[in-house]
Amino acid sequence: MGIPKFFRYISERYPLTSQLIEENKIPEFDNLYLDFNGIIHNCSHPNDEDAHFRMSEEQIFTAIFAYVDLLFGKIKPKKLFFMAVDGVAPRAKMNQQRSRRFRTAKEAKEVREKAESKGEKLPEEKAFDSNCITPGTPFMVRLSAQLRYFINKKITEDANWRGVQVVLSGHEVPGEGEHKIMEYIRLSRAQPDYNPNVRHCLYGLDADLIMLGLLSHDPHFCLLREEVKFGPAAKKKGNISLENLNFYLLHLSLMREYLDLEFRDIEDTLAFAYSLERVIDDFILLAVFVGNDFLPNLPDLHIHENGLERLFDVYKKVLPSLDGYINEGGVINTQRLQVVLDEMTIWEREIYEKEYADSNWFKGKRSKQVQEMELARKRAKLVLTRPERDIFDQVQQFVLQNRRKSTQHRTTTLTMPNTFPARERKFISTLAEELHLSVTWDEYDEEDQNLVTWRIPGVSDEPSAEPDVERSNGDENTEDEWEDVDEEDEEGRAAVDRVLKKFDKAPVVDDDEGGGFDARHEQSINDKMAEWKRGYYKEKLEISFDDPEDMHDLIYRYVEGLQWVMHYYYSGIASWGWFYNYHYAPRISDLRGLGDMLFSFELGKPFHPFEQLMGVLPSASMDHIPLAYQDLMYDPNSPILDFYPLEFEQDLNGKKQEWEAIVKIPFIDEQRLLQAMHSREHRLTPEERRRNDFGTSTKFFFNPGEPTVYPSSLPDFFPPIYRCTCKMESFDLPTLDGLHLVPGLCEGVCLGAKALAGFPSLDTLPHTAQLGFHGVNVHNSESRNKSMVVHIQNPHENRKVEDIAMEMVGKRTFIGWPFLQEGLVTAVSDSLFSYEKLVIVPGTPEKVVSNPHSHQGLSHWRGKAERIESIYSKKCGVITGDVDVLVHVRPLKGLKRLESGALVKDYEGPEKELEQAVQMVISEVASEDPRFLEKDAPPLSEEFPDGTNIFFLGEHAYGAAAQVSSTTDSALSVILAFFPSDKTENNKFKTIVDSRVSQHYLPSFKAASAIGISPRALSKITSSFMVLTSDHQKNNLGLSIKFEAKSLKVIDYSLKTGRYWEFSEKAVDLIREYKDKFPEIFAILDQGGDDMARDTDIFNSHADARVKEVKSWLKLKGVRDLEPVSLFSDNLAKSTVKEIEQVADDINKNRSKATIKKAIVKNIPRHAVLKPSHAIYRLQNQHFALGDRVTMVQDSGGVPLSAKGVVVGLNTKSMDVVWDVPFMSGTTLGDRCSQYRGSTVEFNSCLNLSNPQFIASTSPGSTYPPRPNVPFKPRSGPYPAIQPAPGHHAVAGFRSAAQSQHQPPVAIMSNPNRGRGGLVPRVPRGGPPFNGYAGSPNGRGGPAINGRPTSTTEGTSGGEASGSISQPSMNTNNQPSSHENGAPSRGGAVHRPYPHPRGGFRGRGYMSHLDRGRGRGYRGRGRGVVHPDSS
Repeated sequence: MGIPKFFRYISERYPLTSQLIEENKIPEFDNLYLDFNGIIHNCSHPNDEDAHFRMSEEQIFTAIFAYVDLLFGKIKPKKLFFMAVDGVAPRAKMNQQRSRRFRTAKEAKEVREKAESKGEKLPEEKAFDSNCITPGTPFMVRLSAQLRYFINKKITEDANWRGVQVVLSGHEVPGEGEHKIMEYIRLSRAQPDYNPNVRHCLYGLDADLIMLGLLSHDPHFCLLREEVKFGPAAKKKGNISLENLNFYLLHLSLMREYLDLEFRDIEDTLAFAYSLERVIDDFILLAVFVGNDFLPNLPDLHIHENGLERLFDVYKKVLPSLDGYINEGGVINTQRLQVVLDEMTIWEREIYEKEYADSNWFKGKRSKQVQEMELARKRAKLVLTRPERDIFDQVQQFVLQNRRKSTQHRTTTLTMPNTFPARERKFISTLAEELHLSVTWDEYDEEDQNLVTWRIPGVSDEPSAEPDVERSNGDENTEDEWEDVDEEDEEGRAAVDRVLKKFDKAPVVDDDEGGGFDARHEQSINDKMAEWKRGYYKEKLEISFDDPEDMHDLIYRYVEGLQWVMHYYYSGIASWGWFYNYHYAPRISDLRGLGDMLFSFELGKPFHPFEQLMGVLPSASMDHIPLAYQDLMYDPNSPILDFYPLEFEQDLNGKKQEWEAIVKIPFIDEQRLLQAMHSREHRLTPEERRRNDFGTSTKFFFNPGEPTVYPSSLPDFFPPIYRCTCKMESFDLPTLDGLHLVPGLCEGVCLGAKALAGFPSLDTLPHTAQLGFHGVNVHNSESRNKSMVVHIQNPHENRKVEDIAMEMVGKRTFIGWPFLQEGLVTAVSDSLFSYEKLVIVPGTPEKVVSNPHSHQGLSHWRGKAERIESIYSKKCGVITGDVDVLVHVRPLKGLKRLESGALVKDYEGPEKELEQAVQMVISEVASEDPRFLEKDAPPLSEEFPDGTNIFFLGEHAYGAAAQVSSTTDSALSVILAFFPSDKTENNKFKTIVDSRVSQHYLPSFKAASAIGISPRALSKITSSFMVLTSDHQKNNLGLSIKFEAKSLKVIDYSLKTGRYWEFSEKAVDLIREYKDKFPEIFAILDQGGDDMARDTDIFNSHADARVKEVKSWLKLKGVRDLEPVSLFSDNLAKSTVKEIEQVADDINKNRSKATIKKAIVKNIPRHAVLKPSHAIYRLQNQHFALGDRVTMVQDSGGVPLSAKGVVVGLNTKSMDVVWDVPFMSGTTLGDRCSQYRGSTVEFNSCLNLSNPQFIASTSPGSTYPPRPNVPFKPRSGPYPAIQPAPGHHAVAGFRSAAQSQHQPPVAIMSNPNRGRGGLVPRVPRGGPPFNGYAGSPNGRGGPAINGRPTSTTEGTSGGEASGSISQPSMNTNNQPSSHENGAPSRGGAVHRPYPHPRGGFRGRGYMSHLDRGRGRGYRGRGRGVVHPDSS
């Protein structure tokens, strides 16, 4: 199905299901599953439209590793990490795989030819052919080897990977990746020891994953995927760094609840028990009709045309008339499905009439009799046609006969063949309603003739063989009324008689011959629809609509396909060889006779990898196929040449996008294919024979025993893992062995408000819901479709605000509904007052004290309340009701570590206080987040076992890597390993930074004056200046040294510190030279209008050639290689970074194992060492400067433990570091450093060696050292005038790394043997060697959030600050928040620890000399002192 469309449809219909995740707002998960092929595609060919784009295999592999590491680091699974690569697929999937690969080859050829037609010189090496991402290709074999190496390396070096079982199901294991995952989940659920509350996270890009997650019936299930953009934003190209990549969590727990709201209204009308689990199963079946990977969508049933909504409406209408659900655990009840399809037939007719039928001709041919009938109806109010009179006569006789008989002798039913046109069907419904008779439309006689069946309520039927009996017309009083009639109740008898008399006396108007106008109209429409269908089947499917055999084969095959898909989803592959051998689906109205269909599937065997390759690849991709088979694709004498057409038709068939088109290529004939291949099988080499075999999945786990050596998977690029502590074994799926698959929910599962922490539920607040048009804005544009709108019921309505304050202030609460986050309530406010708890008289209990808002504070309060209400409504589809009371909350930041080693909760300071409507907060939750539970201090021996890797914080050898050798009750002994020359060498890097030539900057108006141009011309030429050439190509002749919309500057050329841009003397000289060289360009810069300039407007002759000359000059000047970085960052220039790298390389060259100094330090206190897992708690408020020497102190993620580097960029919440040696997850920092040498990391992940701030005494009785208490908030850029554009927070910028023609290949560093100082020899490929002590990789950093910083602080005592889990109550990306962009909005702050009484500026008005930080001041209580310096 259309993947982005389905995702968008669901996230707009059910707005809260999709959560744009932020760091530390992710639930804790037990299992993480990767549908791996999406990662391979993303990392190997990110830009197929660029004919010049090239990536080496080494770059592809390291990009895949970095991506996997990123996903693992975000989710941090606790038990299982399951990576599933697509193996050989069932034949049903190969249709789609074949279509995609043929289209891919064709599009690649077109891109290449288009570039060549423009005279562009393409690189000599071939572009990456994504068709190689198919089981059995050499590329997939190499990738499998790399993944095994990567997993071994991560488990050996990354602490977070060690406690998890890792499973790799590679391309050699048959089955699609997502279905291998689902098979594992399905079989695991059947085991007796299965935990019903397992928390699943499944990463993948396919919309089918939503269905697979739902049908697991495990509610603690989320889907993880990259942020999807729609509209103009989707067309913007850019290479966003991994640190800035946004992800969505699709919460299936919420989707389940939304589906319940969608369908629960019909519960009272069902003749059987309502079950959400069964409704979900039916939903999954219905969704197949809009298309999936195995069957085409039904004609005219498209998601973008509300096809799903139509299916929902039909289902709600039809289900009450059935005797059960349609999808019975993966087995389709075809009789019930037939009723749904019959109802859909009405919709198909409406489509036809709307688009094709010439109804005006019929309107102009109304007969005189019809006009007379209409006139008679107006006068007498009831006029019957002859067919209607015949129906009435039968019903009247049925009623009167049964009135005379006793209950046990009554005739139970009156049946009529259901051949009535629409008018008669309407008359039947009306008559039944007035007589309170029951009518069903879905019964059949022995000859399979559809019947209309009338029944008298209260008269029980004989046991019937027909299951589909349901009352469709009538109400709850029907049975009683007829029982009264049976008991000779005169009033009831009189009511029935009045109805009979009314219809009996109604005049009858005969239509003309042929059944009248309606009948003729009906027949004409049917005839024209038949002709319409003939054209469809002949044109699309090349079969005859009038050939019963052709039609039966098509219809049976399609319905058989529905059953195959349901088997595949619910119980696994029913047949490897079955496939739908048509390009199109039958018309809905032709899907008849389903009730008589029986299906039987033969399991068979999967294709071998080479057989699938020959079945799905075009001849353009034959390089991936063994030489023995290649000529079968192009040799004129090949017996299967027709399988590989060079040209083919693509049919959009109602779709909008080219990738959705049907590729009309012939289906593979399995027998012919296998016969042709069998004759050449003997030519395969031994390696090819191995590649064509099946394999097994592998599990990897940490083995602390004797380490082994794992060989390099890429010699000369990756080193061997010399002390590998990972063990590999074959992985087998759980087995049933007499057990049965579990349909529906597992016993003991926690649902709704009782769900585990982090899994949101609507049920945590009282609410109602209604489906309707609301214009929700989930994806930056208002939805035009219906949404499920949730209405919150306010439990605090009519309560006194003082009572609310007494109940809540000083206690914890949960905000951000439904994505709950803990916080501490500090105050409650209404539109006039703010309420706090204060101790008025020492020694007495706290009392609620109210303070009036200032005059400005009144409007400020109302603005906040309206914003909360508006965001919930427009972003979330939630009606909060009037916001009359706000709760002021400091979110839980995390845990802080006390001197004793205990962990206690740490809440944000006043500058990050949030407001939320009182009706949207929750006082208690059923399940606590185990990650934020307070813990007592563990014994030293437990916290620091012998052999623990730590960092020494003593004055001498500060930051040196060490290991614990022994512990006592109060002290440790450690072994240090360091280079004595470290301190001297660290100073060399600072010297490089300090010796930089400073740049003098001119404001834009002064720079314009110096150059001799207008400020407007300067603004144009320094950004992008697009010029259109005669071939309609856009050419950028601007210097691109400032990016206003993207909030980017260029190092050493531009900056923005306030409202105005400033340009360096270097930039001014470049612009002046540009003007002197091409004055024609500058002559038109002041022209008005928004139209793009044409080259002929600038140059009088040879315009195209002159544009090329300008572009060549700009390239020669290096303009296109300049370094755009965030406005909100401070950075070193590329040349300085290069100097730093050279110094680091020289230091490493001169080091040797012999120069490592080891020392034993005994009996030192706990606080004299830093454990890697404690860094997030202990290194808060550490300050950094450009050029500072740092060492990595976290033992999980992408950067190796104890690796050393230099700070080359400072962002608001992270820093860019160039490391001494390359590593697998390293980047180029936007082409500012060498490959694999850079990364963006958080401040608390590194220890500052140039500026030690945590030096501790090593004396056993020493006290805890003082810690920095001033937050480190680098401030650069135009605060607060503008904020950075989404997706461009980090200093790394947005440009992909250019591939240098002269840079030698890089060897990736190993993890040197801890304590051994081992070296990685310099390899011939030219990579710099690594000397020194390093440990496991650790990925740093998330998106840099450029909120407005403030120097406001809040004191802490007796503990270390924790890792932040700050969460606004709602942000503009669909999450509750009361502030935009994280920007503070409240008054001046007070420097004092909470919960002492507050001082400071209390007013809410604007003061020019104050930065409006997030202090307590906005409430306007008029107390305290203004602190201008605190801003």
